[in-house]
Amino acid sequence: MRKKFKKADGIIMVLAVFLLAFTFFIKGERVKVKDKWYKEKIQAASLMNECMKEIKEEKLRRNIKIDKKYDINSTGLIGVEMSKITTTSGALEAKRTSTNPNFAAVIVHMMKKAGLKEGDEIGVNFSSSFPALNIAVLSACEVLKVNPIVISSIGASTWGANIPEFNYMDMEELLYRKKILSNKSTAISIGGAEDIGKDMEPKVVEEILKRARNYGRIIIHQEDLQQNIKERYSIYTGDNRNIKAFINVGGNIVSLGETEDSADIPPGLIRTDKYKVNSKSGLIQMFLQKDIPVIHILNIKKLASDYGVGIDPMPLPKVGQGEIYYAYEYPFGIISLVLGITIITIIIYGSKVRSKYD
Repeated sequence: MRKKFKKADGIIMVLAVFLLAFTFFIKGERVKVKDKWYKEKIQAASLMNECMKEIKEEKLRRNIKIDKKYDINSTGLIGVEMSKITTTSGALEAKRTSTNPNFAAVIVHMMKKAGLKEGDEIGVNFSSSFPALNIAVLSACEVLKVNPIVISSIGASTWGANIPEFNYMDMEELLYRKKILSNKSTAISIGGAEDIGKDMEPKVVEEILKRARNYGRIIIHQEDLQQNIKERYSIYTGDNRNIKAFINVGGNIVSLGETEDSADIPPGLIRTDKYKVNSKSGLIQMFLQKDIPVIHILNIKKLASDYGVGIDPMPLPKVGQGEIYYAYEYPFGIISLVLGITIITIIIYGSKVRSKYD
């Protein structure tokens, strides 16, 4: 026999309907306000925008064509489909998405969430597949006064910084010499197959390495992958450095390693010790095992969606446009009152409701 419907049953049902309606009410009452790191985000995005303009002007000075069919916003940060230093296939939409200067604000947000403070030292690994995002990281470091130890690889996927005569290293050196940025790569590798350019023409490799030496870069050229990774790690941690975070841009093998779980490493800020270090691990796993937060910049369209900066926009948004600059404030007084009434109602009537059948 079914138990008789009680007054308490009705009260709990009314409470459930009320809470559902209240949820929609609160969403409408929230207020959009500037994020607590709004100033730093604007500064970083503005600096990235300045860097992009300088790179574009330099490309034009060098008579390097900016093909608006592919670089639809004429940024100068989109390369070509194939070249002598192209390594793998990359998505054009992701490359264009990365040229939004507001991505520097995303990097600031992640760095702040990682707990970084002025004067902190961080390890940074760049591929050349996303030159705009490399610049976003350096811009964020500049604004937050964080000291990056940067290592870059020159090979790039399609539409990245894959123009041999003006690759990412050349872009970085340009910005450094013009004193727009105060940091540049300490060391470089050629990238490509086994990170030593085995799939590239020897003459092209030697020309790039010669420029790197003239720029004062340390050259990493280890045929053994694990020795390569260990050399990089020793550069990051040398001189008793206290590395506070590790930032990786792109998907090169030295950062991800060759472990089975490397494909499962999520983009964004990572704090976990679930990735165990073994003979096939990359830099990301090594830093995570030391309880050092990692910011992994890959799967660009997902990051753009998650942080509200737009996917493959045309035209490019202006500095300061995007959800990354804002937060929502809620009427916590009303929420607390409703929560209190709900708890009291459940305490009084919860044990009295009809809960089973005979």
